[in-house]
Amino acid sequence: MGNNKQTLPYLNPRFKIKQYDWDVFVGPAAGEPAVDFTVTDFSGKEYTLLDFLGKWVVLETGSSTCSQYTKNIDQMRGLRGEFPDVEFLLIYVREAHPGERLSQHKRFSDKLNAARLLPEKYHEDRRILIDTLNGDMHRVYGAMPNVIYVINPEGSVHYRCDWAHVNGLRTALSKRDHVHTIEHASLKDISASRTLWVAIKTMWTGGFLALWDFIAATPALYRHHKLIDAYYDKHGKFKQHSNK
Repeated sequence: MGNNKQTLPYLNPRFKIKQYDWDVFVGPAAGEPAVDFTVTDFSGKEYTLLDFLGKWVVLETGSSTCSQYTKNIDQMRGLRGEFPDVEFLLIYVREAHPGERLSQHKRFSDKLNAARLLPEKYHEDRRILIDTLNGDMHRVYGAMPNVIYVINPEGSVHYRCDWAHVNGLRTALSKRDHVHTIEHASLKDISASRTLWVAIKTMWTGGFLALWDFIAATPALYRHHKLIDAYYDKHGKFKQHSNK
């Protein structure tokens, strides 16, 4: 797998739908070798994906202003109990919904401080690893706010999905004798456990502007999700393919 990477502007100060390429899933697909990357923990220690070779690894991307991620925290804790042999990692990426209370990161220290909110505010107790300021890992692995990947002990992709959802992940971890190629989660899948309170609480971490941007974009977000759902249901793939 080459270093194919999402190239849209990355550190956007406000949420806009056009900052995501909805019709393509960039990055290594199921059955392909995973791409190595470097991330950092709270102490400043660097890790690469190669450090986890020999283990089953779940990579989930998220941020303190991403309600698609925060809604998963309790359920992911439950999955960890079901699959104790799996290393579950949370990769902290750009703010999904920045605002005046928590703005988009301008320095790596901003990103580090934002990541520290996860255990304090959301009781996240997985290992949290912080991506580079410019999202080197994130842009290779899809660049959507809440991507999920499962990497097998040999370093290949076992499963990936454009939006993390627990049922898809549980299936992939339960059936490890073959790769899982369904890589899109429908609006129904990702909305099932995201209550209005979770959405508002998470957006408010960003502030009024974050909440406003989300509310203003909701009709268009709904249309985008439904169009992608319909296309994927019909064709079994995304409209565009990343260059290999």
